Parts: sequence; C-alpha cells; structure tokens
Amino acid sequence: MLETRATPARVGILLNPGSGRVRRRLPALRRIAAALPEALLQEVSGPREIEQALRLWQAGPQDLLVILGGDGTLQATLTALLQEPAGDLPGLLVVPGGTTNMSAADLGARRKPEAALRALGAWLQGAGPAPRLVERAVLRVDGETDLGPQFGMFFGAGAILGGVRYFHRHIRPSGVRGALGPALAFGRMLLSLLGNRPHPLLPAMPARLSTPGADWQDDWLLVLASTLDRLLVGCRPYWGAEPAPVHFTAVAHRPRRLLRVLPALLCGRGAAVAREHDGYLSRNLDTLQLSGPEDFLLDGELFQAREPIRLSSTPPLRFLTF
Repeated sequence: MLETRATPARVGILLNPGSGRVRRRLPALRRIAAALPEALLQEVSGPREIEQALRLWQAGPQDLLVILGGDGTLQATLTALLQEPAGDLPGLLVVPGGTTNMSAADLGARRKPEAALRALGAWLQGAGPAPRLVERAVLRVDGETDLGPQFGMFFGAGAILGGVRYFHRHIRPSGVRGALGPALAFGRMLLSLLGNRPHPLLPAMPARLSTPGADWQDDWLLVLASTLDRLLVGCRPYWGAEPAPVHFTAVAHRPRRLLRVLPALLCGRGAAVAREHDGYLSRNLDTLQLSGPEDFLLDGELFQAREPIRLSSTPPLRFLTF
C-alpha cells in the first residue's frame, strides 16, 4: 500500500464533471489536473464509466487514485474497487467536489478542489507536504442482488430516505447550491421530528433487526449505520461503546421523550439520555441484518432491497486528504 511519505509510482484521477462543486469549476480543474506530472485524467459520470476507467488503468498498491467528486462518486469508486478486488488497492486521495461531501469531510479533507489539486502537484514535485492519512473501514451492503454488493460509508433506511427525496423534489429544483441544500433538507426533517406526530416525511418502517447476539422487531422511524465518525453538519448520532467498526443507531417510530433526547442524540451524547425501552438503540457492530425495508440509502444514492439486507465492513482502507 502507498506510504504518504513516498510519492506514488503512478497517479490516476477520476473526475466527475457532473458533481456539484466540480461542475462550477470544471475548466479550472481540468487545467490544473492536466498539468500534474504524469497523471492520467479520466472523466467519469457514473458507476459504469468508473468501472471501465479502473479496469483500463489497473492500479496497484504503489499507485495513487484521486477521486474528485461527491459522496456518490466515492461510493461508486469503492464498489468498483471492492466488488472484485485484484490485490492490494492503490492509495485513495479523496477531494470534495460534490454537492454533499460528508465522507470527505470526516476523512479530513479541508481544501477546495483547486487547492487540493495544487497541493497534490506540489507534493508530487517534492515542493509540498504529503497528504494526511487515515485508516477507515468501509461498509459492505448485501441485498441488492441485481447490482451485487455495494460499498460505502453511510447507510440509511426509513425517514432518512424521505429527507433525501424531499431534497430532490423541493430544494434542488429551487437552485440552492452546495451544502446548504442538504442542510435545509436535514433541518426540515428535524422540524417534522420535533412534532413527533404522523407526517409524510416520517412513515413507519416495519423491520426486524438482527445481530449475532440480539434481535429487535418493531416499527422504526429510521435505521442508520456508518463507519464515519461525524455525519452531515457535524452530528454524531450514535453512542455505542463496543470495539467494532460499524456505528449503528435505530429509533422506533414515535419514540418517547423525543424533545429531550434528540439534541443529545445528534451531538453524540445519546448514552446519557437515550434508553432502549423508550425506542432508542445504538451499538458498534461487526454485522447487522435487516428484514423488511424495501429500499435503502448508501452515501446519498438510492437502492432497492431485493432480499434481507446484510451489513458488514471491510478491513481498514487507507484514505488520503489535503
């Protein structure tokens, strides 16, 4: 695997021209990327093109793959790399170029796309510091049999899907740009939650949740699982203490004491106030099976569940960021 102190043998760049930040900066990003020493730039707009680009390049463990897009581009790239791994993976440099960049932010990305590419160029030429390195497991989601296992950083079912659909139907068409749009959708869902009454954004999701040591059957408001530490707008809605890579939280439909619990839950202090008998679960897990949901969200992308969903994780991968 690539060490951050040593420059890579080869550099490949996957640039999604349709990603939110990339689209608004496309000419400048193309120009900067083309000037990087011996870098192979490939523009990709979806999973099929990403698969083809990676197959063409055949990256090895001493190479560097730059992923310039949003959460969905990263998810499609991880899936293409991990569905049929051909040995050790290249280093993965994540550049936040999408409308939502939740994964990149949690992995440590702080610079805008142009600045990140310039920092990469400086490092490659020995004139700048190496990128930061973080090791993080990746979720594996089995249950979408048509497409095979999917890989990503954040899984959601239940009301989370309603929030995403609200964003696409009501906020995105209004022309709101950048991270403000998802934040507004998140805020709208929170307002609905605070009422703790039946609402179209908050349907009940009958499901059975199973782990090797426990089983829960209920109508759920939401189920989420992630290997990220912090999610949208910096919230940390889990409080499990077990030494396992997957953070899991489930909230029953119309839970008790929601007004008191919700602020603490969002800030990572759920252990102090959230109780299982009131409808709040949180664990760190190795595996989880969900029976009942008909669809799910993975890094902002919607998928249909053809069979019971099984969540697990990969060994830690090495991500790099500027």
